[in-house]
Order: sequence, then structure tokens, then C-alpha cells
Amino acid sequence: MKPNKKEIKPQPKSKQAVVKPKRKIDWFPLVIIGLCFILYGNTIPNHYSMDDELVTNSNKRVSEGIKAIPGIWTTLYAEGKLKYEYRPVVKSVFAIEAQFFGTNPHVSHFVNILIYILTCLLLYYVLKKLLKNFHPLFAIIAVLLFIAHPVHTEVIASLKNRDEMLSFLGCLACLYYLIRYAETSKWIYMPVAFIIYLLAYFSKESAIVFLAIFPLTLYFFTNSSSKKLIIVIVVIFVALILARYTPKLYLPKPDREVFFFENPLSFHPGLIRRFGTGMMSLLFYLRILIFPHPLLFYYGYNTIPIVPITNGLALFSLLVHLGLFVFAVIKLKQKHIMSYIILFYLICISMFSNIVKPAMGIVGERYCYASSVAFCLALAYGIFILLKKNPRATSFLSKDTTVIIIVLLLILIPYSARTIVRNRNWDTHMTLYKHDITDLENSAKANALIAGRMNTELTDKLVKGLIPPDMNRKADSIIMLYNRCISIYPKYYSSYNNIGSVYFTIKKDFPAAIWNFKKALEIHPDYVEALYNMAYSFEMLGRVKRDSNLALEANSCFLSAVMNYKKAIALKPDYVKAMGNLANIYYYEFKNLDSAIAVNKQIIHVDPATDVPYVNLANYSLRRGDTAMAMSYMEKAVQLIPQNYQTYMRLSNYFRSKHDFIKADKYQQLAEQAKRRMQEMKNTKMVD
Repeated sequence: MKPNKKEIKPQPKSKQAVVKPKRKIDWFPLVIIGLCFILYGNTIPNHYSMDDELVTNSNKRVSEGIKAIPGIWTTLYAEGKLKYEYRPVVKSVFAIEAQFFGTNPHVSHFVNILIYILTCLLLYYVLKKLLKNFHPLFAIIAVLLFIAHPVHTEVIASLKNRDEMLSFLGCLACLYYLIRYAETSKWIYMPVAFIIYLLAYFSKESAIVFLAIFPLTLYFFTNSSSKKLIIVIVVIFVALILARYTPKLYLPKPDREVFFFENPLSFHPGLIRRFGTGMMSLLFYLRILIFPHPLLFYYGYNTIPIVPITNGLALFSLLVHLGLFVFAVIKLKQKHIMSYIILFYLICISMFSNIVKPAMGIVGERYCYASSVAFCLALAYGIFILLKKNPRATSFLSKDTTVIIIVLLLILIPYSARTIVRNRNWDTHMTLYKHDITDLENSAKANALIAGRMNTELTDKLVKGLIPPDMNRKADSIIMLYNRCISIYPKYYSSYNNIGSVYFTIKKDFPAAIWNFKKALEIHPDYVEALYNMAYSFEMLGRVKRDSNLALEANSCFLSAVMNYKKAIALKPDYVKAMGNLANIYYYEFKNLDSAIAVNKQIIHVDPATDVPYVNLANYSLRRGDTAMAMSYMEKAVQLIPQNYQTYMRLSNYFRSKHDFIKADKYQQLAEQAKRRMQEMKNTKMVD
């Protein structure tokens, strides 16, 4: 007889068995946020600085807020004297910011930090995915080095360079979704990547190099088939073509003159010099990444020499970069991490090497923003190799980790200190220029920039009736800086013109002003601004001679003024200011009313919206005693330009004298409104 089997009842699982293991919290993103604020928080008190006016308070479209965004997307990036580029995403972001916070430099600097934080967070998550087969410290170290590297100060501390930040952020986001597509084969990620890449390119065209970076990254770090890589290349290429060529269908034609002092390679088409200078540029980028000092706001001619490839340093750079490239190619099939790092670096920096095309300023710290990722990865990898630690190891002994952290701190601490100190230099135009100019004695444009800023500040004070006790000393300093520009580049005609302006405006030395304007015109005979300035100088000198009873000399000066005004108008037919002055010389100096009226009629024809001819005709009528006609012209003038305080007051006083108190009070009120508007405009001017 078989024994009865006892029914075995299933035992309930213990509570311990169903408890899922706790997910490890990654605290490093908080470190990223904290470190970014520690390093760049001192930029928040900064004001506007070099070129910020392109996208901040001086940009009329941006200051209009969100309603300006449609116009931003159908116009060029720069719309002033020079018209160039197309970066609507950047201006749109500033417009949104202006909508909610006004044009406030401190808010703008805070937003720059937030964008940098987003970039560093995204870089960390992308590197975590790419380096999943490496020790976790590898990605962490690379990101920490990227955050602290002082070469980024130009990008983060300068508001204008938000274009670099947004473009790189967009490229990183696009790369993230391409990786997701490679991992999952889900097509939904491709249109997202497509749109993000368009936005990256519309932030700045430097995103173009990522057409090569994307497939390179997927090849090294995913198991993507050739088919997937081709799909990625095709999708991004289509986005690139759309971004590059579609705006040309509706944008106005760019007008951006390139000057010799910005990059002489634009005027030296020879491949030998371009290649040699390109090698010098690449050597500069390596040097500034390894040893980020000095950091300067502008380079240009003649900080990086224009040399043939036979130059010793150019040959050295060629050997270094050729060696790196050969190593990368040899290790390409093995998918060696250093092969990827080198190729990433060379591809990113190639656009700014001056070999593909001349770069504005020849070199610039902002140009190695994206490529610095490769440098930081290489430095992180170098720390492991130096300490003889395998970067692919899953774990280290605690003492090994401690040694790695100590070596990292030896790099991070000086990097961080350099970054924090450099940020304060970017406070204003002048704090930046004055700090850097000692290292920029060979840069023609850098000297012109600081001279121009000093000249503007001094002139503004004189306009306000504030005469500094050291006015002549400051004027001499400005002239010295402009003369330094000319000694670096003898054909720097605008520097001659600016020296003439200093002699005219500040020193009231009209003969010296005329001499410098003539020098500018010897180099550039069609330089309209110099023609106007010389004409005005002759006019003022003529008045001095006339008041000194030197009638013949005065008459000669006025004739010279007329001749140069006419030349300026011939080159620029809508030059209202020159025409207005010419009309007044005809009337006041040559007593030729008919010619004066004819020129004013010409002004009305070329610019019906200006008040200049009506103010002139009003003054002529007053001279002839026809007060009623004069006031009629003045009323027309204020209808066109309703901001003229003085004209309103003249009208108010006139009607008060005629006992027409209704009109007198009306114009008195309008005068007060105009005065308030002028004061508000002064209050909202850029603080420097």
C-alpha cells in the first residue's frame, strides 16, 4: 500500500522576495548644476560687452519682444550698417526674454548660465550612453573638465556668443535622439532629430560639421548597420540643405564687407599661405586648450602671422596634426576611443582652421567650444593612462579612485580659478578692452575697438556738457591707439578718419582733422564718411577764418566744403545730412537762396519722411523776417519727426507772442512730452 502523499500547499513568497532593489540615485547632475553656478555665477552682475548690441538692447527687433519673432525669421541676423548671417533662433530667444524681463543684461547672463547647465547635463547623459563600456569616472571627469575649462568664458560670459551655445546644445540633443534611433530602430526619433538639427543650424551654421560627427559617433559606439548610418547621413544632409538654402529664397542680400585686418587670407588666395596659416591656427587652438592664457577678446591681423607652409612652426603643426590623423585612421577599424576623440576634434576645428575658408578674426576662443569636448575626453583618458589604470575597468580600489580624483583636482582648481577671474573682465566693453589690450599690441582691430570706445565715451560726455579735466590726455591716448592701428596695417583708412574725428570733435584742430581725412581718402577715395567729415571740417574752418576777417581764406574753405559734400552725395544720393549742410552753405555763406531751396527740395524727394529740409527752410524764412512761413515749415517738421523739443518750444513761443494761447499750450505740452521721451531713452541706454 502506497503511503498517502500529503498535499503540499504552495507557500506564499516572503515580502523580502518581492522587494525590488533600490535604484541607485545619480547625484552627479546636481554637481553639474552647482559647479556651473560656482564658476559662472559672477557673470550675472555683468553688463553688456563686445558685440552684445547685435542681439540685446540696441537691437530694435529683439526689444519688441515676441511680436517681433515673425520678422526675425524673415530678416538677417545683423541688420545695421553691415547685413549678414541668418541666426533666427538666437534672436528669437532674446526676444522672448525681452518680452518677460525687458532688455536686462543681468537676466541675460543668468539665462546664459542656464543654457550652459543644460548643455553640460546633456553632454553628461550622451557620454554616459556612449561610454557605457568604460568606467563611470571617465564620463564624469570629461564633463567636469568641460565645465571648468577657461576657454569657454568667451562663449558664456559674452551674450552675443549665445549662438555658439544654442547651436552646440542643439547638436548634442540631435545626437541623443540619433543614438536612441540606433538603439531601438524606432523611426519616431528621426523627425525629432531632423527638427532639432534645423534649429541648431539656425542658431549658428557651425552645426554643419556635425553632418560628419553624427555617423562617426554611431559607428564607434553603437552596432548600427551600414543601412542605418546611411539613413542618418541622408536625413541630416537633407536638413542641412533645407537650412542652408531655403532662407535664401526670402532673405535680403547680405552686405558684409571683409576687411584685411579681420583676416588677410581673404585677400591672399594662394593655397601655400592659406595652408601655412591654417597650420598656425590649428597650433593656436591646441595651445589655448592645453594652456588657456592669455585669453583675449579679439585676435585678427597681426596676432597670427600669415605664413607659407615652409614656416618652421607651420611644419611642426603639420607633423603634429598629421601624426594625430594617421593614428586615428590606423585605430579606426578597432574603434579605439582615441581614434574617435582625434577625429571628433579635427572635424570640429576644421571649419575654423582657415584652410576650408578664412575665419573672422583669424582665430577665436569661441571657435573651439565644440571641439573642446574632444580635448576634455583626451585629457580624461590621459589621466587614466598616466596612472596606469584601465579606463574600461568596471571598478577601482578606493585608493586608486582617490589618486585619480587628486590628479583631476590639480587640473580643475587652476582651471576654475582662471575661469572665475576671467568672467569679471567681460563686465563691460571697457573692462574687457583695458584688461586685454596689453596682450594685443599687434592686433590692428583690437586697438581700433578700444580707441573707438574711448572716443565714444569722451564724446558723449562733451555732448552732455561734461568736460573732463583730463580731456586732452584722453584724446591723445585715443589718437595714439589709432596710430598704432596704422603702424600695424598702414592701409587702415578708417583709423585715419577716426583720428580726424578726434581732432575735429575734441581738439577743434580743423587743419589736423583735414590732413587725416585726406590720408583716409588717399587710401580709399570713395570713403563717403571721410568725404563728409572733410567737408564739414572745411566748413568749420571757413567759419573760423570768416570770424577772423580772412574772407578769401574763408571763401576757399567753403568752396572745398561744397566740393566734398557734392562728392559724398554723388556716391550716396540719399545722404540727407550732407545735403542739409550743403544747402546751408549756399544760403548762409554764399547768399544763394535759389541753390539752397533746390537742395532742400532734393532732400524732400529722396527722403520725404525727414524734417531736415523743413527746419532749414524755416530758418531761412526767419532770416528773411517771414515768421509765419517759418512756423508753417516748423509745423510740417514736427509732424514728420515728433521728438524735436527745440522745434516745439519755438512754435510754442511764437504762438504765445501772437496771443494764440491754445496753440502755444499745445506745443508746450508736446515739448514736455518730447523731453520726457528723450530722458526715458537716455535711462534705457546701455550701462557701461
